[in-house]
Amino acid sequence: MDSQPEVMQVYFFTAGIESNELNELEGRIRSKLPGLRKVARIEEVTRHIGHEGVAADREQHYIIFPVLTVTSFDRIVSITEQQEHRGVFFIFVSREISASDYKRLVRSGDADWVSLEGAPQEILDIVSRTKREHVASTGAVHARPTFVAFVPSSGGVGNATLALETAVQIKLAKEAGTRRVCLLDLDMQASHICDHLDIEPRLQMQEIAENPDRLDRQLLDLFVSRHAASGIDVLASPRNRGTSVDLSMAVLDALFRMISEQYDLVIIDLPPAWFDWTEQVISICDLAVVTGLNHVPGLRQVFEILQVLKGGERAPSRIVVALNRCEAGLGGRVARRQHVNRVLGDQAVVYVRQDTAAANHGLNTGVPISITSPSNKIAKDIRALASLVLSSMQARAAPDAQRRIAPPPDRRKGLLGMSARKNE
Repeated sequence: MDSQPEVMQVYFFTAGIESNELNELEGRIRSKLPGLRKVARIEEVTRHIGHEGVAADREQHYIIFPVLTVTSFDRIVSITEQQEHRGVFFIFVSREISASDYKRLVRSGDADWVSLEGAPQEILDIVSRTKREHVASTGAVHARPTFVAFVPSSGGVGNATLALETAVQIKLAKEAGTRRVCLLDLDMQASHICDHLDIEPRLQMQEIAENPDRLDRQLLDLFVSRHAASGIDVLASPRNRGTSVDLSMAVLDALFRMISEQYDLVIIDLPPAWFDWTEQVISICDLAVVTGLNHVPGLRQVFEILQVLKGGERAPSRIVVALNRCEAGLGGRVARRQHVNRVLGDQAVVYVRQDTAAANHGLNTGVPISITSPSNKIAKDIRALASLVLSSMQARAAPDAQRRIAPPPDRRKGLLGMSARKNE
């Protein structure tokens, strides 16, 4: 994190206790939040807020509250509910928490929880998210996130790998700051994003399908799988070849609406099969990345997908091609570029070179190549994709673009219903 949000104060609560574990946790957090202030009593914070008067409405105050020993969860919840603690957002840090306790904690809207090993990145994500919510509550314009779709031209082209490696590079880039990144896998039958990251898929689409209006921030949090090493959030369903979940527009609207309130960037890993909702999802995206392989059948498949996207009523504002597992000579030059030019013409293309050993190592360890080997040729090539995504994010964040962005849709229209107005 390069800088903190401009108007906020973050405190580290010690209760007057000194221990090596507390000091180690404080040090990790302070490395990302150099303005962190240590306090022994919560009243030191609430007294400071009281002295600010009107300024308290503009400034956010966070207390990082370590819970490193066994304590009553009722006691923790009661702290957030006390009247004298109004105006403070509590971030509790502990080794684990049950799903029911977590939901009870965040229901108040003035508290959240992070795992001990997830700090400080998860703390930064919470601060970033609640800052946006605070700004929105004061009447400021809300900008929807940047949406990027990875569209496979066929199965087996490495679409999931390219999507997750791009998401990781975006999250680790200095330009991204504290922006929250979500990787959404819409393959309900053969999802494997979480296999690549060695995390458990938690998205239960059936629960949303049964009652889309039930989806709120607390339920979404339970569906998120967090990748601690990179800081990205993953929404992916457990693999189920026999699933009968109907991804209707009502279900997708509920999911995209809630995601749009929580994240700055959403990278969508689409399945190879084309559904009734596929074109609608792609149409709300700021960037579509068509993935394929650099051989004659692969290039034909890529060309066909490009024709579908460009011939649609609501094409994404930007479309690029990513050719995966490209062969290269000793000098690093990608083979058969002339064939690509002949088939795809002047279409923008990113070439990702093949490195079987590095790819297999990433798959077997569950750690992305961009983390273990940032200088690897695959990571270097995907950096070009990350740069395109960052430029789309910066364009959306520009002042002129902000004025053109409509406010978030209401629950009756849904986010996907905005696609018809997106390019107006």
